[in-house]
Amino acid sequence: MTNTIDYQQLWNACPWTEMFFGRGLRVSVDGIVSLNGAIARLETGPSGAVGLSHSEAGRSARLTSAVNPAAEDKNLVERCAPQANAGGVLCLGLGLGYQLEELARRLGPDEPLWVFESRPELAAAALISRDLSAIVNRPGFRLFVGPWSDGEKPFAPEDFPPSQILWRPAAARYFAEEYPWFDAPLSAARPKPAPRRVLLFQSGYYLDRELSNAAQALGLETAVWNFQRGETADGNNFRELLELIKNFRPDMALTVNHLGFDAEGLLDDLLARLGLAVASWFVDSPAFILGPKRPGQNISVFSWDGDYLELLKNKGFSTVKHLPLATDPAFFSADGQANPARPLAFVGDSLTMATAKYMLKLGLRAENKNFSAFLDKADKLAERFLANDDLLPDPAALEKLAAWAELELTPEHLSDLGALVTWRASRQRRTHILTELKDAGLTVAGDRHWAGLLGLPPARLHPPVEYYSELKAFYQKAQVNLNITSAQMKTGLNQRVFDVPASGAFLLTDYRKQLFELFEPEREVITYQDPKEARSLARWYAARPAARESVIKAAHRRVTECHLYKHRLRDLLQTMDL
Repeated sequence: MTNTIDYQQLWNACPWTEMFFGRGLRVSVDGIVSLNGAIARLETGPSGAVGLSHSEAGRSARLTSAVNPAAEDKNLVERCAPQANAGGVLCLGLGLGYQLEELARRLGPDEPLWVFESRPELAAAALISRDLSAIVNRPGFRLFVGPWSDGEKPFAPEDFPPSQILWRPAAARYFAEEYPWFDAPLSAARPKPAPRRVLLFQSGYYLDRELSNAAQALGLETAVWNFQRGETADGNNFRELLELIKNFRPDMALTVNHLGFDAEGLLDDLLARLGLAVASWFVDSPAFILGPKRPGQNISVFSWDGDYLELLKNKGFSTVKHLPLATDPAFFSADGQANPARPLAFVGDSLTMATAKYMLKLGLRAENKNFSAFLDKADKLAERFLANDDLLPDPAALEKLAAWAELELTPEHLSDLGALVTWRASRQRRTHILTELKDAGLTVAGDRHWAGLLGLPPARLHPPVEYYSELKAFYQKAQVNLNITSAQMKTGLNQRVFDVPASGAFLLTDYRKQLFELFEPEREVITYQDPKEARSLARWYAARPAARESVIKAAHRRVTECHLYKHRLRDLLQTMDL
């Protein structure tokens, strides 16, 4: 968002700027600049609220909420719960001063309220940004602005500082070493920032367990808003959500695939009014999830596939980030390995029922007139979709097919038709590659429709494998685990890329460009470009345990060090300024 703040005008109007004379500050169009070039900026966020950020030596950090800094500081004070008539409060970090107004309401009229701000540029930015006269003129208020010499106490020896300490989280996170150590009682344990609180939207859906485990690993406090899969927020569960937010006071909410959001935008509006930041992580095509309504500006979105970032920006999201999938060592680890007996294995659905689901949604049944002709046309569109780099089937071709099938040209029908063609494309791709690899000792675990599609003997057809309790052992029993990426991921990565190496098993995956942003080719990941190369590589590695083991060890190390869900959640929190 363009910053249109006139710093010089604010500086000239502020009655407190004299305290900064001689400190080397200067006012520029970019912000308040310190002697060493650090810049404090006031930035208008998506909700219109002004926040504070800081940049120095190539590092930038937002120091207040981008959505509602006042609510952020109110929640901070409520969590710390300082007591009145208990010696006052010493606040480390000025922020924009919202916490001081909340503290002033809680303390007695003459109780000490001291503030230490190590950076003069931040103190100046705060004082010019808001009218803090009522705080500055309050009896007992004192502001100490750094920098301070090593060991220097910024107050006189006869002064006795307030006994209760409140750390602003940004001060503790970025500038803790710049604050002096005090004599007792202030030199007792330096308080840690309050645990970050995350409200998880869950319904037994993909990644629920993984994100809960990741939050626990990062020391987050979590609460869960549960509802049935496919259900969206309405008047009934709005009341439950409001009560949960009131009692838990989260710093942000986190949902997967926009779970819980309604087409009318009621939940968007509610969370925007509450000033609650939301992170929505798409792990499947957002084109088949999002409706036409523009999203709330408090919602940041993350995509498992970097190719979808432009689509999400065009949908109206202001913060859009690439966040690949990962794995959870609670479910996929290298322990319990057995000697792999299967030369080659694939785990996955034939997608027969997925395509049938969308045909039923469109009112298409086998007994319908021209049903076979419709499928032929849909499959030709699927072939074209597989052959190009587009993320979605051709809209004009979809409209033409819908008109031929006498379907209503509604956005919902066209979206369902696009999903049908996408699933048919993935089905074609899987069937084609697996057919080519039948003579490489292939075993397929999946639904009953594979028997008719592949013609494999019963001994090489395995029933569906339960993801959390059975899949790791299945991977470990195969010499080579084959991965076939779905059609909607033209360069992106699916879950198997991370789960197989985490299990201490060998992966052979189709070439995807985004792989090499996360893995070193040939050393940590082996790829194929076409079915013939896949067959050749599968046979080669199945016959060479030492070559497999070298890749397995390197890939396992990479995944456990860089690609766990706790790593992804940490990155997400940094984007959300938490």
